Amino acid sequence: MIVKRDFLKSLPIFSALPDPILDKLTDRAEEFTYKNGEYIFYEGDPPDWLCIIREGNVKAVKYLEDGKEIILHVFMPGDIFGELAILDRRPYPASAQSMGHTKILKLHYTHCRDICENVPEVRMKLIQSMGEKQRGFVDRLETAMTTRVEKRIAHMLLKLAGASDSKGGTYINLHLTRKDIANMVGTTIETTIRIMSRLQKEGIIESTKTGITILRPDLLRERGGEHE
Repeated sequence: MIVKRDFLKSLPIFSALPDPILDKLTDRAEEFTYKNGEYIFYEGDPPDWLCIIREGNVKAVKYLEDGKEIILHVFMPGDIFGELAILDRRPYPASAQSMGHTKILKLHYTHCRDICENVPEVRMKLIQSMGEKQRGFVDRLETAMTTRVEKRIAHMLLKLAGASDSKGGTYINLHLTRKDIANMVGTTIETTIRIMSRLQKEGIIESTKTGITILRPDLLRERGGEHE
C-alpha cells in the first residue's frame, strides 16, 4: 500500500504543501478502520474531524422522522468529507457510514486550521469542495423531482462508474444493495428491483455481489438522458 505521506501528497488539496508542513500533516493524520455499516460520525456530532478515505467507501446519510434513510452522497477512495470541521464549527449536518471494510485518515480540526492559516490555498480548495458537493445535492434534488426513476438510476450508475475510475468508467467497484440504490435516487425498493432487473435482462448492466459492470454504456446513457 502507498505510504501515508505519499497518499496525502497525491491528493489535490495537499499536493502543493511544503515538505515541512506535509511532514507535520502526516504525523498528525490518524488512521481508523471501520467494518461495514459502522458510523464514522453521526448527524449532530461536534465537527472535530476532517476525514479522508484511504480504502473503501462511505455514504453520507440523513434519516427522516419515519426512519427512512436518504443517501446524500457516496464517497470513494481519495475523497474528503467533513470540511465543516475547518470551515464552520456547526455540528455535522448528516451521518457518515462505512460501506464495506473502510480505512479513514482523520485530521483534527485544530491541525487543519493551522494548515489553512499557513497555506490559504488549502482553505480555498476546501471551500471549492464544499461548493461542488452543495451543487451536487441541488442537482440530485431537482432530478428526483422532475425525472423518471429509470433515468435517475441510469444517471446515478454512470456517475458512480465515472467516479470509481475503474475499467474506463464502466465498473462500479462497490457493493450496492437495491435499498442503497433506492435511497440514493428517492424511490421504493420494489421499483428499484424492477428497473435493475430490466437493465440486466436487456444486457445493459451486470450486477454481482462485488460491484456493477456497465456492459452497454451507450444504452445506459440513452436511458439517463445523456449523450456522447
